[in-house]
Amino acid sequence: MMKLIFRYLKRHWGFALAAPLLMMIEVFMDLLLPTIMARIIDEGIAGGNMELVLSLGLRMILVTLIAALGGIGCGTTSSFAASSLGAELRMDLYSKIQRFSYRNLDRLETGNLITRLTSDVTQIENSSRMMLRIMVRAPLQIIGSLVMALLISPSLSLSLAVLIPLLLLSLGMIIKKAYPLYYQLQSRMDNVNTRLQENFLGKRLVKAFVREKFEEEKFAAANNDLVEVTIKAGKTVAFMHPVMQLILNGGIVSALWLGARYIDSGVLKIGQLLAFLNYLRQLLASLMMFSHMLMQFSRALASSKRVEEVLDEPPVIKDNGTPVQHSLNKGTLEFKNVSFSYDGENEESEVLTNISFTIKEGTTAAILGATGSGKTSLVNLVPRFYDITEGNIFIDDRNIKDYGLESLRKSIAVSPQKTTLFAGSIRQNILFHYPEDEQENLDQLMIKSAKTANIHDFISGLPERYETKINQRGVNLSGGQKQRISIARALAKKAAILILDDSTSAVDMTTERKIQEALQLDDATKIIISQRINSVINADTILVLEDGKLNGIGTHSELLESNEIYRDIYTSQTEHPEEQGLVKA
Repeated sequence: MMKLIFRYLKRHWGFALAAPLLMMIEVFMDLLLPTIMARIIDEGIAGGNMELVLSLGLRMILVTLIAALGGIGCGTTSSFAASSLGAELRMDLYSKIQRFSYRNLDRLETGNLITRLTSDVTQIENSSRMMLRIMVRAPLQIIGSLVMALLISPSLSLSLAVLIPLLLLSLGMIIKKAYPLYYQLQSRMDNVNTRLQENFLGKRLVKAFVREKFEEEKFAAANNDLVEVTIKAGKTVAFMHPVMQLILNGGIVSALWLGARYIDSGVLKIGQLLAFLNYLRQLLASLMMFSHMLMQFSRALASSKRVEEVLDEPPVIKDNGTPVQHSLNKGTLEFKNVSFSYDGENEESEVLTNISFTIKEGTTAAILGATGSGKTSLVNLVPRFYDITEGNIFIDDRNIKDYGLESLRKSIAVSPQKTTLFAGSIRQNILFHYPEDEQENLDQLMIKSAKTANIHDFISGLPERYETKINQRGVNLSGGQKQRISIARALAKKAAILILDDSTSAVDMTTERKIQEALQLDDATKIIISQRINSVINADTILVLEDGKLNGIGTHSELLESNEIYRDIYTSQTEHPEEQGLVKA
């Protein structure tokens, strides 16, 4: 954990260095105060020297002011350094997650990652702030108070030889029990966040199936698990303060009892005893402060391990060697003996097996097959969202692994099966590929893309047209409207390869036909996944998948004659194909 903290604090070394220096000033001033007070009592008041009392009193005020300034300065600089650490750590985590492949994200669940970016980073930030203040203050005050107490009365200071080991032993036992509980606590927080996210994203489905009670029970179980661990950790930590107070008060009582005897025998003065008690209080209070810091550190240690797990997680998919960094020229796509498994090398769990085909540049290829046949898995391999298990994929006669990921993905536009729109204007969503400062000059491209996706007329009828705001995840639009905006977004990218993954499933057949006709004018290489025959009938090449294997490939007429699966799909969707325009002219 300390490596992680120092790695980020050194970026703000000025504030990180100023905080402990200012704290040293405060501690030094605090250590002077009991000595000055002892002189006021023993030399000023006892001797009736009011001039000395006034002089030393003014000195105490000055020392107190300097201590206050040191404390304020330390608090300000430590807060700036710690807050900057937290902000940069969150940013680095977020940037790292952006570079993760789908396989990384499958392993690290979204709710888990949210907890690490929020709660875990906050724990580390708080610990770094505490470190810059208490980690300097506590040791200095412990050592300083011990030295000053020994100078006042070595015999009274012998009681510390018993008190300090007792405090340290108690603290060690409590931390040993608390650390594993804090690690469990953060894991249980992951579960709660995952439940929340899952429920909020699927709230309409929950209501449609009247499963509110069931979801409440699931959340209650995760919430109760969190509460259970939190209470266990709280009970463990709750012992710390009373035990420390008991030891502290026991030390003060023993010092008073012994000190009274020393005063009676003339070995010690009243002012010296009061000063000794102050140093004893400072010493034991600093030990308590240090113990609280260690408890915070034990919780932050659990959080830092979880954060470092994300930072150290290598992206499964990355550039190989010296990648080609230019965009694709043509868009000819070739699969050669491609197999794929989500589990890596596990042949038994292969989703795709020995797939081979070629799609020529500028042509349209359609992929048809039953649910679970591997259609989406296949197109996810083209932009390297996942890497293949066996075989090779070529674009423009070059292996896709030779391209830089950025260049490859800039040349491929995807309208995914699950439509995702972002909070913002329709313009921002359609021109999502382009930086904000370029979007104002791309009206022509935006409108052309919207017209091709058959959504321009709808947008033009809105009061604010393309500046109309879309709510989070597009909840103020219908399913068909969201899909058409998603298609327009993919078209606006002007990529060499366009992938439409069942992107018109929520669109009526008339609108879908218009979109298909408009897409024929686009010169990109198009890959269309659909469950509808009328979406694929005019494709130059149709791929039929069954259980992850290529069952057939050809044109509509060729597959009608040679492929039983295609023929069954065709006949199941229409009784009178001529009337519905499903016979290719």
